[in-house]
Amino acid sequence: MRDKMQEQIMNINNMVTKMSSMVTEGIEMAFEAFENRDFVLAKEVLKRDLDINVVEEEIEDLCVKFAATQSPVASDLRRLITILKVVTDLERIGDYSCNIAEVVLEMGDTGKGLLVPRLKEMENEVKGMLKDSMAAYFDRNIELAKGTAGRDELVDDLYDDIYRYLLLSIKEEKADEDRIIGHILIGRYLERIADHATNICERLIFMQTGERMKF
Repeated sequence: MRDKMQEQIMNINNMVTKMSSMVTEGIEMAFEAFENRDFVLAKEVLKRDLDINVVEEEIEDLCVKFAATQSPVASDLRRLITILKVVTDLERIGDYSCNIAEVVLEMGDTGKGLLVPRLKEMENEVKGMLKDSMAAYFDRNIELAKGTAGRDELVDDLYDDIYRYLLLSIKEEKADEDRIIGHILIGRYLERIADHATNICERLIFMQTGERMKF
């Protein structure tokens, strides 16, 4: 019986791995579309989000089937709940990638490149947080989860610096206002992605210890 349960959990985790990879790629594609004003790539991000939603539904169905057929004990149920919440976080991250793609399409051809180079630094940090949060989840590595969640403060600081610089740019008319606002929105969406990566870390800690930690 336990072997069958472990097999089903492994299948679920494989699907979560697939979804995580799709979401990470979505972030990369969306930001590249923003940097290069690549409207075709932006539309592809929106299209691929539908595939992410399908995987999310498949994972939910597998979890329901597991709960209905395997008579899970308390620890199994806690794991299932964690999986469902992690999947919800991944789906929301995918939505933020779509938001970035929509900004690209709304801005039109207002100039390529970044007004603030630190925005690229922020994107790299956010992708790293997501990668490490999922590694912590799959390895059940509490210390990695804590360290990763702690980096959310760095992302917040980056966003604050970028936001202040861009507001000053509007006042001093250093660039097209719509382009500046687009940069502000991208920064905000990246900051929210980092929040969801932090959520994943907190969920792993709760699954392993029963302790609810907030970072």
